[in-house]
Amino acid sequence: MSRRTTDAAEPARARRRRGGRVHRIVATIWAFAYLVGPFPEAAAVQPTPILRPVATVLHAHSTWSSGALSLEDLIAQARGRNVEAVFLAENHLQRFEYGLPPLRTLLRHRVEYPSVLPKDPRAFLAAVHAANEKQRDVLIIPGVETIPHYFWTGNLLGGTLTMHNAQKNVLALGLYRAEDYQALPVVGNDGSARWGLGSLWLISPLLLVIGGLWLLRVKRRRVIRLRHFRVAEERRLIGPGVLCLVAGILLLANNYPFRPSGVSPYDAAAGLTPHQSVIDFVTAKGGVSVWSLPEARDHQVVTVAGLRATIRTDPYPEDLLRTDRFTAFGGVYEDTTTFTEPGQGWDQLLLEYLHGRRAAPAWAVGEAAFHFEGQAGKRFGDVQTVVMAARKDAAALLEGLRAGCAYALLRTPDEGLVLDRFQAISPDAPPAEAGSRLALRADARPEVHAVVGSASGNRLPVEVRLIRSGSVVQTFRGDTPLSLRWTDTSLAMGSKSYFRLDIRAAGGHRLLSNPVFLDVSREGRP
Repeated sequence: MSRRTTDAAEPARARRRRGGRVHRIVATIWAFAYLVGPFPEAAAVQPTPILRPVATVLHAHSTWSSGALSLEDLIAQARGRNVEAVFLAENHLQRFEYGLPPLRTLLRHRVEYPSVLPKDPRAFLAAVHAANEKQRDVLIIPGVETIPHYFWTGNLLGGTLTMHNAQKNVLALGLYRAEDYQALPVVGNDGSARWGLGSLWLISPLLLVIGGLWLLRVKRRRVIRLRHFRVAEERRLIGPGVLCLVAGILLLANNYPFRPSGVSPYDAAAGLTPHQSVIDFVTAKGGVSVWSLPEARDHQVVTVAGLRATIRTDPYPEDLLRTDRFTAFGGVYEDTTTFTEPGQGWDQLLLEYLHGRRAAPAWAVGEAAFHFEGQAGKRFGDVQTVVMAARKDAAALLEGLRAGCAYALLRTPDEGLVLDRFQAISPDAPPAEAGSRLALRADARPEVHAVVGSASGNRLPVEVRLIRSGSVVQTFRGDTPLSLRWTDTSLAMGSKSYFRLDIRAAGGHRLLSNPVFLDVSREGRP
């Protein structure tokens, strides 16, 4: 009995030993695979991220500057309007001054409004972080509205004194370091001034101080000849000494802190150099730069102590063509705009990019410029930038803005247009969406597909203009949901083009897409 049990168990033990060896071999193979990394075939497969629309309000002010709502109230407002993210654009440094020469610093009148820089950028960033930590419904992304340069012309006593370009602003979004706010190269920011050769000139009045002290100490000896004798008289040069000393002290006080600013409010010839400097600074720091409200205008007359001055900012859409490397511009906002009309400034800008005369394209965004509900008839959420992003976090939304993967929207609280689809497709290449590029062979006939819906799901009569490289190639009319297709049969070897959509509906509804670029080459590669 015992012998039979032992004999019967032998095959089972052998099977277990063989199974153990197999498991050890498999474990060894998996361990080796883990150490050397994935196989080439597996490594080559990269899943395409699924993007979803994130409704954002871009350019909002809170009580950190000139807004009426706290960050918490702003979040509550956004939550009630189904807005998932808010790009703040608080005043960075809204400080204006005019000084009389030659002591423009000492003899000046200054007006200052609530701004982030005087309040401390560290406290501002900490408040944004705390607001995001308390809740997850609405993401707050920090940013500021900068005044790169304003300047004065005219005469104060003659009543012709005019301040120009105080509202020619550039938004700096997504900056998360306090020192970046402190170093923004804008007019009036002493933190952006640097020591240089110009500092020697600003410190040079010290020579007057030294000379004045020397004159006060030195004695001038004069011999007076009388009839029968001579008298020697010694006198200190008090008058010249005091004059030099006082002049030197006043000039030193006027020139303090002895670091020449790169941006002067009295330099009428600076042009767009200060604005380009801000754009380049923001880009270098990893932020997003946006030209603000390029066709808005500001004109007012103020009186201070009986003296009259004019404040004036003219529309400046042409300045967008004279600057480069900015991320975006306000393309849709609650004002009359012409820059985005077919064949106008935006199309000129995009064509310059296509032909290599511009380093980067510029995208259109919806710019709210929100301070408080009812200001100039504005309502929070009526102007939106809908960003296509894989995640609702700051990095994904900022990258969506940089890539142009977004559309600008003007809507009402109860209704709005929705761009459910906008692609350029070809059988030989993956579809290209807004902000991306479709590479084509010379014989390709790409199609543009778009689907326009409404936020409520109701039928909404719309007009869709399909714009190809600045010209309207097709106009579609119908009710939402409206699906459209158009085939491009005019492509030639080496050609570069783009498509964009301008969609309008009754009641002031508007949707402006960013472009899809097309490149045609023999091999179908860009």
